[in-house]
Amino acid sequence: MKTRDSTEIIGLILQAVEHQPLTRSKIMYQALLNFKQVTDYAGILTDEGLLSYLAENRKFAITNRGKQFLELFKETNRLLSTRYDDITASNQVQEQQQYQVTLHE
Repeated sequence: MKTRDSTEIIGLILQAVEHQPLTRSKIMYQALLNFKQVTDYAGILTDEGLLSYLAENRKFAITNRGKQFLELFKETNRLLSTRYDDITASNQVQEQQQYQVTLHE
């Protein structure tokens, strides 16, 4: 499994609570994080106004600001994966051309 940076972890947490408020444990399982990571990031995200803590049922919910961040996160990932797919396809064409040249020599 690759190492995830803080932006990706934030995105995973916000995606987990995008449709319904969740407890820390459910966020942990959905985002594939450990309890310390969820606790630390939930505190930061709450302080920054991306999450709100619902004390009556001990759940975290996404805020409007969190939804804005999540939309930008998803769009950035979409753009990066499109760019990565273009680079990968270009590299594959170059490798095929090099292979064909090698066969003809």
